[in-house]
Amino acid sequence: MQRAMLRANKLSLRGLGRTSPNPIVGAVIVNDDGQEIASGFHVGGDHAEIVAIKNAQSSGISDFSSLTLVVTLEPCNHHGKTPPCSDAIIKAGFARVIYAVADLNPVARGGAEKIREAGIEVIDGIEKEYVAYSNRAWLKKVTTGAPWIITKIAVSLDGKIAAADGSSKWITSDDARADVAILRNQSDAIVTTTETVMQDNPDLTPRFQSENPTSRSVNPVRIVIGNREISADASINNDRAETRFIKSRSLTELLDMAKAEGWNQVMVESGARFNSALFEADLVDEIVIYQAPTLLGSGKDLAGDLSISTLTDRKDFSFGEIHRVGRDLRTQLLRKNSALAEIFTSEFSVAGKR
Repeated sequence: MQRAMLRANKLSLRGLGRTSPNPIVGAVIVNDDGQEIASGFHVGGDHAEIVAIKNAQSSGISDFSSLTLVVTLEPCNHHGKTPPCSDAIIKAGFARVIYAVADLNPVARGGAEKIREAGIEVIDGIEKEYVAYSNRAWLKKVTTGAPWIITKIAVSLDGKIAAADGSSKWITSDDARADVAILRNQSDAIVTTTETVMQDNPDLTPRFQSENPTSRSVNPVRIVIGNREISADASINNDRAETRFIKSRSLTELLDMAKAEGWNQVMVESGARFNSALFEADLVDEIVIYQAPTLLGSGKDLAGDLSISTLTDRKDFSFGEIHRVGRDLRTQLLRKNSALAEIFTSEFSVAGKR
C-alpha cells in the first residue's frame, strides 16, 4: 500500500496554504488489487476521506466492504465544522483503513481506536516520515501553537543578496521567481519589512492564473513589520491581498498574530537585518535559498551579526531537497533540533519523493 500512500500524499500537497487551521490530508480508496477506485484531498469543507467516499459513490460504488481507505492522517474523531470522519468511515463499512501519521490534535485524535472498535482493520505508520515531512507546518503548529516559518533568500554565488549600491532586482532568474510564487501560494501569510518595501516595492502575491488547479481564491495575507511609513501607492497596498502593518519590530507581536489566526505556515521575504533577528531568536524552521551562478564581490550579505563569537554557538541546519530551477540552484535547509526532530528519524528519507 506504499504506492497508494504516496499517491494520497501527493494529493494532500494540493491543499498547502488552503487548509489552515487544519492539516493537509489526502485519501485514496483502493481494491484488493491495489487499484485506485476514488480519491480526495482537503481544501476546506469536507475532509479528504469524505471527498473520496463521495467520489466513489458518484462513480456507482455502494459496497465498501472489500475496499481499503488509505489516508495520510489518522481520521478525525470530533465534531468541528464537519462531523467526525471516523463515523463516516464506519458507516461506509470499509474492510480496512491505513494511515501514515497519528493525529496530534488532542481535540481530534482517537479516530483509529474508534474505527478498530467497530471491527475495521486499522494499520498505521505507512510512509510516516515522508508524510510527516509534507505536513510539517501543521504538525509544528498543532504541537507548539507556533507556525512553521520559512525564509526565502535569493543570493549570488558568493552569498550576496544585493550589490554594493543596494540593487537586488534581479539576482535570480524568472524560473526562480516562478518557484517562489509556489512557496507564496503554499503559505498563509507573507512577512516583509518597511525597509524591503521602500527598497524593492514588492507585490508579494503568487500571481497564479485563476485556472491553475492549485491556485487559491484568496491570496496569503501580507504583513509589513517596522516603524517607517509606507507610501500609499506602494504595491503592497494594492487590492490583490490583505495587508496588515505591525508598527514595531516585535517578533512576539508577529507570532501572537500568527497564533491567533491559526496559521500553519508563514513565509518571510526580507533583507539581512530582519532575517538575522529571526536567526538569532531561533525562529526559522526552514530556509529556501535560490543561488544564482554569478559573483558580486562586494555587496550585502544574507545575514548580519548573529552574536556568534565562537564556532560552538553557530546556527545549524540540515540539507533538505536540492535541485536546479532554471539556471539557479534551489537549496532547502531545515533547522536542526526543532520541535519535530523526533519525527524525522532520517534526514534524507524524504529526498526525491515529492
